[in-house]
Amino acid sequence: MPAPQLHLTFGDLVQHNPLVPSAMRRACAAEPVYARLGSIFHDLPYYYAPMVFEAVRYGLGAQALDEPWGYRLHSVHPDRLVASYIRAARTVAGLTEQERLALIGGLLSHCAIDLSMHPLVNYCARRDVLRHGGHESTHHRLTEKYHALFIHLWRLGDDQIGTPAFAERCRITKRGNSLSLKIEQPILDLMSSAFREAYGSAPSEVQFSKWVRNFRQFGLLLSTPWVAKHSQKTRTDALRERYFVNSEFDTREFYAAAERRLGKLTSLSYEYFVAGDFSKSAQASYLSQAGIDDLAEPQPVDLPLIPYLPPVRGKVTQPKQPKPPRIRLPQMGLRRKKPTVVTAPM
Repeated sequence: MPAPQLHLTFGDLVQHNPLVPSAMRRACAAEPVYARLGSIFHDLPYYYAPMVFEAVRYGLGAQALDEPWGYRLHSVHPDRLVASYIRAARTVAGLTEQERLALIGGLLSHCAIDLSMHPLVNYCARRDVLRHGGHESTHHRLTEKYHALFIHLWRLGDDQIGTPAFAERCRITKRGNSLSLKIEQPILDLMSSAFREAYGSAPSEVQFSKWVRNFRQFGLLLSTPWVAKHSQKTRTDALRERYFVNSEFDTREFYAAAERRLGKLTSLSYEYFVAGDFSKSAQASYLSQAGIDDLAEPQPVDLPLIPYLPPVRGKVTQPKQPKPPRIRLPQMGLRRKKPTVVTAPM
């Protein structure tokens, strides 16, 4: 899935997408915190541990760890989760109309960008495994990181990574902070209802609250000055060509496809939300039109053509390149001067 900073930005920009229904655009503008919560909802299970632990693993280039709920949300009937989430957003108590629509708009932004960008992310990661070796998940995360960097530079003119503003953007509930587990009850009710309807069970409220808290810690970690310095160092032409625009693909075309997909999904979902009919037949009709399949391995729809590479399992070790021959300089014998022996007078 694209990097969290890109999901947050794409969620922020729902309000500016002319293809999105006007009521949903207004809601996302009025309730940016809930739009961001929706935009990162699918990825919250990956924040299962305090960020210091994961930052060390990331810095060492370790492969990403599997998380059962994260896998389900992306690859086990993710369309069913979207339908149950919309139903929960419409029916749980304690939310305003704009809060409900902002939560939905954010969630659909996550789906749209996963469906449109993930084929390219997968291709780049697998291409780099074949070229450089290592784990696919390691290259996957690097691809997401540089896609996010160069899309922000292209779309917004700068990258908020390494600034205090980024920490604020990772505040995705109205209650709670980086140390507490306090979350407003309607959000916990929405989460439980959406998960149970789609999968028959749900994370505990405490577990979900920890994900939200850890994501807030992630924002604080990536708002530090040394992260900003690293962002500046990596804005090179070589990385831009490797990940963003080259003879094989133009990432901007995939991003534009995500904006179009968002328009389609929000239009269908707004009608589904307003109608309020969540019967099995209505749900089946909605899902058949939405066409949300595996968010991790989606079928390309309205996307530029790129080569298909199959998933790479395990670590790939490239053969070691022979070392260049060492040039040995001719050795010259050096005559050492014998020390002068001083004798004491008799």
